[in-house]
Amino acid sequence: MSFGGDLLFAPLSSMLGIRAGMNVCVLHAPEGFMEALMPLPEGTALVETSTLGLDVQVLFATNKLAVIDHLTRLIQKMAVMGAVWVCFPSQGDAHAPSEEFVRLAALELGLTDVKKLMLDPAWNALKLQRKGKPPRPELPAARA
Repeated sequence: MSFGGDLLFAPLSSMLGIRAGMNVCVLHAPEGFMEALMPLPEGTALVETSTLGLDVQVLFATNKLAVIDHLTRLIQKMAVMGAVWVCFPSQGDAHAPSEEFVRLAALELGLTDVKKLMLDPAWNALKLQRKGKPPRPELPAARA
């Protein structure tokens, strides 16, 4: 498995939105992913949890149940403006999550997808963030 290589024109960490000083968590990474992710920006910490919340979380899941199970826990660890990348196999069987499955599971949990990324020929990823608040309704035009 070759993450990055000729497919990426920017460092993998940059494409995942990892910036200096962020707290990052990676779960169930396949072989070669952590090497491709390095070097991380200065001050970036690879951690499992943080009192301030995790800025970027990357989850690799090969079955639908794992997506639901992990997403419910990852949401609780998110920073206010944090993101969760759910990575799923490009080609899978009936038990493997698809882009549509990840999107619908995220919506059920109050997240929305904001970006799609092809990590390598075997893995795709969706970036999930909390839904924004609806726009403020305008004041009524009626006058007394």
